Amino acid sequence: MTARKVPAAVALILLLAAVGGPASQAAERGWSDYQIIMWQPHNATQDAALRRLGVTAGVVHAYHQENPARVVGSEAEPLLQNNLRWYVENIATDFYSAYHRWFPNRPVNWRFAAVKKLYDEDPGNIAALVRDPSLSDPVWLKKIHDRLANVVKAQRQYRPLYYNLADEPGIAELSVAWDFDFSAESLAGMRLWLKEQYGTVSALNAEWGSHFADWDSVMPMTTREAMRREDQNFSAWADFKAWMDVAFARAVRRGTDAVHSADPEARAAIEGAQISGWGGYDYSRLARTVDLAEVYDDGENLEAMRSFNPRMVLLTTSGGGAEETHNVWRELLRGTRGLILWDPNSEIVRDDGTLGPRGRAAAPLFAELRGGIGSLLINSQRHFDPIAILYSPASMRTQWMLDWQLRGDAWSARDANSDYEDPNAVRSSMNAYAALFEHMGLQPRFVTSDQVEKGELQRRGYRIVILPRAIAVSPGEARGIRRFIAAGGVVIADDVPGAFDQHSHKLPKPLLSDIFGNMSSRLGARFPYRRGQAFYLPAEAPGQTKDSNAGLGTPAQFAEVTAKSGVAPAFAVASPDGKPVTDVETYRFVDGGLTIVALLRDLPASQPNDDGKTSGSPTQEAIVLTLPRRSYVYDLRRGAALGPMRRVALSLDPNEPAIFAVTERSLPTLKLSGPGRLRPGETGEFRFNLAGASPAAFDVFHVEVRDPAGKLLPDYSGNLLARGGKAVWHLPLALNDAVGKWEVRVKDVLSGETARSRLVVTRP
Repeated sequence: MTARKVPAAVALILLLAAVGGPASQAAERGWSDYQIIMWQPHNATQDAALRRLGVTAGVVHAYHQENPARVVGSEAEPLLQNNLRWYVENIATDFYSAYHRWFPNRPVNWRFAAVKKLYDEDPGNIAALVRDPSLSDPVWLKKIHDRLANVVKAQRQYRPLYYNLADEPGIAELSVAWDFDFSAESLAGMRLWLKEQYGTVSALNAEWGSHFADWDSVMPMTTREAMRREDQNFSAWADFKAWMDVAFARAVRRGTDAVHSADPEARAAIEGAQISGWGGYDYSRLARTVDLAEVYDDGENLEAMRSFNPRMVLLTTSGGGAEETHNVWRELLRGTRGLILWDPNSEIVRDDGTLGPRGRAAAPLFAELRGGIGSLLINSQRHFDPIAILYSPASMRTQWMLDWQLRGDAWSARDANSDYEDPNAVRSSMNAYAALFEHMGLQPRFVTSDQVEKGELQRRGYRIVILPRAIAVSPGEARGIRRFIAAGGVVIADDVPGAFDQHSHKLPKPLLSDIFGNMSSRLGARFPYRRGQAFYLPAEAPGQTKDSNAGLGTPAQFAEVTAKSGVAPAFAVASPDGKPVTDVETYRFVDGGLTIVALLRDLPASQPNDDGKTSGSPTQEAIVLTLPRRSYVYDLRRGAALGPMRRVALSLDPNEPAIFAVTERSLPTLKLSGPGRLRPGETGEFRFNLAGASPAAFDVFHVEVRDPAGKLLPDYSGNLLARGGKAVWHLPLALNDAVGKWEVRVKDVLSGETARSRLVVTRP
C-alpha cells in the first residue's frame, strides 16, 4: 500500500465502498458487507499487512477527551495511509463504565471494589449505594452530550464506522448485581417513573405494602431489606431494579441522540454487552437505544437483541483459540455483521508487518468472509418459524431474589464473573428451549412482555409460545396469553406462570392457574383451553447427560407437539441411516424466491487422554439434508452447482458450516463487459449481467482486480450487491498505477459462476 499513491478523492470513494456497494448504501445506512476490525492500534507497516489479510478497519481512541481535535492523531495516520476506516472508541466510559474501565496502575474494577469494601464495613451506609456519576445527573448528561457531539463534528468528514459510547458499560461493574443508584438524582427520576406506572401513591402503597404520604417520601427497598421480608412481596425492591434498567437505557439513548444531533447518518454504539440480567442488561429496553452493539453471545442475549431490533448492526469479538473459526461462523449465522479482533500479544501481525501464527491461520477464514458470503448472509432475511420464547426480566429478578434470599449478604461478595457462572433458572430455561429448537431445525424468535400484552402473538401469526420459568407475569401478559390459547395457540411452560406479578409480588393464586392447573403433575401434561392447549414440558438442552435430564422433555416429545401445531422443519437433518442428529444447528435465510440453508455442528468438546492431554481433532460427520421438494442446490462455500435433487449427502466439518442455496429453477449464467484499454488516471466502467431472470431478490458479485504482476489490489476489489441481475463496477485508476495487462475477475456468489476481463493499461 505505501508504494501506491491513490488520489485523495479516489481514496474517499474507496473508503465508502469498503462498507458496501452503491445498490445497498441506503439500506442499513451502507452496512452491506462483513467488516473485520482490529482493536489494537498498529503502525503503517502492520496496517498494510492487516489490509492484505482482509482487515477493513481499525480504531482511534478518544480517551474521554473534551477536545475533539486530539482524537485524530497518531492512531489515525497509519490507517489513512492504508485506506482503512476506523471507529472511535471509548468516548464516554467515564460515565457509562464508571466502575469497569482502564486506569493506569490500577485494576479495571478498583472503584467497584472500593464500594464493596464500604458496604462490607457498614451495610447501612447509603454512600456505598450511590453511583458516581449518576446516570440521571443532568449535569453529567449534558457534559456527555456535548462531548459526543463535538467528537462527531470533528470526525464526520472521515465517516467512522461508528462511535462507541463505552466499552463494557453497566450500572455497576458489568452485569453484577448491586444496589446502585440511591443518589438524589436517581431517586427523583425513579419517583417520576413510578408515578407513570402507578398513577397515585395509594396504588403504589397497595402494591408495596408501604405507607408513604406523598411521592417525595417514596423510598425503595435495598436488597438487604427485601431479603428480610417473609411475605414474598419484593415489589419495593424489584421496581427499583426495573427503574435502574430504565435509567441505564435512557442514558444510553441520550448518548445516541447526541451522536445523531451532530450527524444523523452516524452510528452510536456500545461494546462488550453482557449477559441478560443486572447492570442495565434488559435487552427489551436496551435493543433500541443504539445503532450498533458488540455483544458477548451468552444467555441468548444476541438472539434477543436481534429479535427486538432486526435493524441493529451486531458485531462479535474474536480473541483467538482453537474454537475461533467455529465461533466466528456461528455468530455470522446468528446475525452479526462484523468481527472485532482482540490481539494483545501480536499473534495476528508482528511489529515488522509479518503475520503471526493466528494471522496465518485466520487468512482463509477472512478471505472467505470477505469473498462475498458474508455480504450474502448479511443482506438476506433470517427465516423465523412461528415459535415465540418469552423474554421476562421480571421473572429473572424474582428468581434471583428467591435463589439468594436465604443466603443473606452473600450476594454482595459476588463479582461480574459470577454472573456467567450463576445457573439462574429463568436464563437456563430460556437457553435450553432456544437450543433445543435450533437443533430441531426450527428458528424461534424472542418476544417481550410488552409485545405479549399488546397482542403481538396473534398479529405475527405465532402458533407456539414458550414460557421459560415465567414466574412473574403482569395481568396484561396473562390476558395476552389467555387470548392466544383461546384462539387455538399452544403454550409450553416448565413452571406455573404468574405466581408473582410483574413487580415481584407473590399472588394468592397464579394468574394463569385456570389454564395450567398443577403444572408439576407429570411430564407432558396437557391442559386444553377452548381452541388451544397448554403443556408442561421442560426442555432438555442438547448436550445434557442422561443423568442430568431426568424430568425433562426430549426432542421427540417436542417434535410431536410442534408437528400437531403445524410447525415442522422444512429442511430435515438426519444421519445416513435415518436416525436423528442432535449436534447440528440449522439456520435458514430468504433471498427473494431463493432459500439459503446453513448447517453447523456444536463446538466439539476436547476429550482428555490418559496422560491428561486433549485428543486429536474430531472427524467429519456424515449427514443427509432432506429438502421440502426436488430443487436446484448450490454449494456456496465450494462455489459448485450440485444440480436438482431432494437429498443432499455431505460430510460436515466439526468447526465450519455447510451452506447451500436452494431454488426451484437453475440460476442464470454470468456475463461481464468492460473496456479493454485504459490509461492511469482514467476510470473504467464494468457491467455485470445475469443472462436471465434470477429467483433471488439480490445477487452478490465478488470482484477481484489484479495488476500486471498478478497481485490482488484490495483498494480496487470488493463486493457489489446487484438487484435485477445487473450491476456496475467502477475502476478508478491512480496516476501511478502500473502499465501492462490487468485482469478483472467477478464471481456470482450464489451460483459460483465466474467471468473475467482482460484490461491493458497503457502510458498516457
